[in-house]
Amino acid sequence: MSSPPVLPDHVKKPNEEEFKKTIEGVNASIEKLQKQFDVVKEKISKLPAKGDNSRREEIKSELVEIRDKQAELKKSRKAVYEQLDALNDSIRKKVSVVRSFQSKIPYKSTEEVDDRIAELERKIEAGVRIVEEKKMLQEISLLRRNRLSFEGIDQQQTEINRERAIYDELKKNIDDSEAKKLSDRYEQLDAEFKEIQGDQNKQREARNKLYDERSRLKGLLDEEYNKLRTLRDEHRKNNDEYYTFVRKLREYKKEQEQLRKVQEENEKRQEAAKQELELASLPAFENEIALCDNLAIFLESFTSSGSKNDTASSTNVNEIKNAFEGMVIKKRDDDVFFAGGNKKKQNKSKESAAKEGKKSDALKLPLSTMEAFFDIKVTVPTKISEIPATIQKLKERKEYFIKEQPKVTEANKKKAEERIQAILKAEDEEKEGNKKEEP
Repeated sequence: MSSPPVLPDHVKKPNEEEFKKTIEGVNASIEKLQKQFDVVKEKISKLPAKGDNSRREEIKSELVEIRDKQAELKKSRKAVYEQLDALNDSIRKKVSVVRSFQSKIPYKSTEEVDDRIAELERKIEAGVRIVEEKKMLQEISLLRRNRLSFEGIDQQQTEINRERAIYDELKKNIDDSEAKKLSDRYEQLDAEFKEIQGDQNKQREARNKLYDERSRLKGLLDEEYNKLRTLRDEHRKNNDEYYTFVRKLREYKKEQEQLRKVQEENEKRQEAAKQELELASLPAFENEIALCDNLAIFLESFTSSGSKNDTASSTNVNEIKNAFEGMVIKKRDDDVFFAGGNKKKQNKSKESAAKEGKKSDALKLPLSTMEAFFDIKVTVPTKISEIPATIQKLKERKEYFIKEQPKVTEANKKKAEERIQAILKAEDEEKEGNKKEEP
């Protein structure tokens, strides 16, 4: 993962409180609509069942029977009845046209249409919103088109009145008590039939109105439920995307921390390798050569001329305490000499050793001095008489160290370089492995 993950703009940090409030609002709306839906549903369940149509069918049958009787009567007065039938058909058609037109237009005359047009024009002149003005202009246009139809309807009505007058005049000339009885009965039954039909229409309209309200509420409930599902889906999707981002960010930080640690470890290893190479590049056997010189100088102090040829001793045994501790080589006036922790004490020690040197040939050295001999693989002298041979052995060891110094130094340097190369190779392999693991 070379760069940190970025939170998409459409993804927000989840706000459970806000989401909970939104869900509660939708649920409250659903509960309200459900109550209204239940009320309408209960009203529908309480609607009366479809009425018995037996009476309606009886009336229809009787009306058919009356029409048949009237038809028989008409045969005897065919000419008159034909004229009456023609007038009746004409009147019925014209009445049907007038009623059909009046059922579509909520006005009964041209005067009412003109009044409505004038009213709308006054409102427009008084000033209304553009949307309302547009609607009013459309209504005026429609009314003006319908006014022409009203003029035709007025003519139809005049014609209906004229034909009815002719029809009534012809009827008077016919002695038709039986026909009148049939006609009266027909009108009575027809009125009853229309009443029954009207009641059924009202019930059907009420039922349909409840059905429409139920459908409307059902649609609103479906919308709210869809809204609820959408909110939950979007909330779930947003949470998934947000917490995926958080997980990736956590993984990125963890990876960066691991890379930082690896980098630090590599730097430490490289620094250690660098120091190791610097140390390996130093001449070999420097400590051993210096140790040979120091030990030789130390032993020569027991074999120098005069009183210095004798060694210090106490209780009949030559003993040097802490003679080698803190020993260093110093140059002063081109003379190499041995310096201890305290020069005055050392000189005093040598003088004391010189006074009692004749008492014994034994030589007792401190443990630290003996360990120095062990380090360069030279036998520790136990007698003063062994000192010259020991000094000669120290010179031989020094010569050996000087001779082997270049070769050993080069070998040490080569080993250090090989270790550094191995470290660098391991780092490169580790980097390659990390690149392959990256998605």
